[in-house]
Amino acid sequence: MSNSIGGLTLQLVAEESLRTLVPELVPLTEIAVTDFGSYVAERGTTVHTRYADSFTATTFNPANGFVPASATSTDVPVTIADLKYVDVAFTDYEASTLSLEHLRRLFFAPIANAVQKSLFDDVLSKVTSANFSNAAYSGAKSGFTRVAVANAATNLTKANLPHKDRKLLLSPDAMGQLVQDASVASTYSYGVSDVIQNNAIDKKLHGFSISEYNGFPTSGTPYTEGLNGVASCKEGLVIVTRVPATPTTGGGEQMVVTDPDSKFSFALRYWYNWQMGTHNMSALWLVGSAVGNPNALQRIAFTS
Repeated sequence: MSNSIGGLTLQLVAEESLRTLVPELVPLTEIAVTDFGSYVAERGTTVHTRYADSFTATTFNPANGFVPASATSTDVPVTIADLKYVDVAFTDYEASTLSLEHLRRLFFAPIANAVQKSLFDDVLSKVTSANFSNAAYSGAKSGFTRVAVANAATNLTKANLPHKDRKLLLSPDAMGQLVQDASVASTYSYGVSDVIQNNAIDKKLHGFSISEYNGFPTSGTPYTEGLNGVASCKEGLVIVTRVPATPTTGGGEQMVVTDPDSKFSFALRYWYNWQMGTHNMSALWLVGSAVGNPNALQRIAFTS
């Protein structure tokens, strides 16, 4: 039996999966240092990755000439903790009538959502007061205003962190509160209508680009501490992904799918279950995360 579903080859499925997935990864790459790769690994593997700290300027001395200096960087060991997957099965009849549009709805979209949530869950689980002691805001939801964003920008600058690529990732509650701030609504509604029409802030606020994310933790320490947002440079969090090895028995086919820009990769497997009479397709990836620079992330927490 050929490794295809309804005449759709695994290669075509892989290409369509990437088209759906890639836009979902953008916010993650803005709040974390990503070490994505197509290298094979297994649970328990430790990957050493690094984030750059800074260069140091040196005064020229004619006696010594120009002396090369290396950028200082910090080593972050990250343990690959979990193997994640999304799986779908089709009967022979379903497979014979399956179209690309059906796969987009039944497989590609669930892959994109599951990958995004899996990766965000992993990094946001690290955002606790023990790991990041500085809070841009901690208090009642009703008190969250533009002032907290300004304070976060000040704190990051005082920590000698770059102004470039600062990100504000907010829960729906936090975003809803911020767009009601009179100064935000008036400033960002003048000449444009995104704040009013789309409940979005499409321009920077105190140096932060802003995204809304409806997947902040609903359990664990971040939840009990009221985590509703992060104001950060990406050096605060580090995430690593790898792919599992190809099975040596059982038949079927596996190919590795890689986004050429972010380098995020996952294994796409197809096999036929003769006993159950189903065509099975899975996307699998390994993931681990760690705290990077603790000064590079400010928590936004609601106590009520």
